[in-house]
Amino acid sequence: MTIEQTRSAFTGLVLFGLACLSASGLAGAHGALELDDVPEGFVKASITDRPDIQGLSSLILSAPRPGIMLRYTGNESFTVLGTEGEALLQFTRTGVSVNTASPSWEASNDKTPALGSDAATASDTSAAPTWVALSDSGSFSWLDPRLNAMADIHHQADTQQEWAIAVRRANGEVEQIRGTLMFTAYK
Repeated sequence: MTIEQTRSAFTGLVLFGLACLSASGLAGAHGALELDDVPEGFVKASITDRPDIQGLSSLILSAPRPGIMLRYTGNESFTVLGTEGEALLQFTRTGVSVNTASPSWEASNDKTPALGSDAATASDTSAAPTWVALSDSGSFSWLDPRLNAMADIHHQADTQQEWAIAVRRANGEVEQIRGTLMFTAYK
């Protein structure tokens, strides 16, 4: 390499460095993004107790709004009860069905619009269940309102609250999946 080539390469390198420095300065001159409605913290959901149902596993889905996933590989069916004690979801090893007449399903934000239900029927918890298949496996996840119970108290740091989702076995026995919600403020 000759002195002329070295000088030319060095000049190119210096100019490239100066361009990079000025570009970052121009980008920084516009200031940081201003955002509205930024949360002051986050809610962490956890499971503290599970029913002793052979083949049932449960998992919290961490997200801005926590969800729950159930997976079932057992032999008998079981039913997840809604917020008003009505039949909401029915699990078998080969599928999951939803009761579209359930007020909990009607109120959920994650329901499939095509399934829908008659509002008059949905408000009546004594209405006969109308089952529609949701999954061809024994797994399903959803945004349960019982895991969103802290939505109105986000401004109270380090607040903890308990939640429970009832499940009814095929023999009629009712047990609960239990857990806690903890709001933690960003430091």
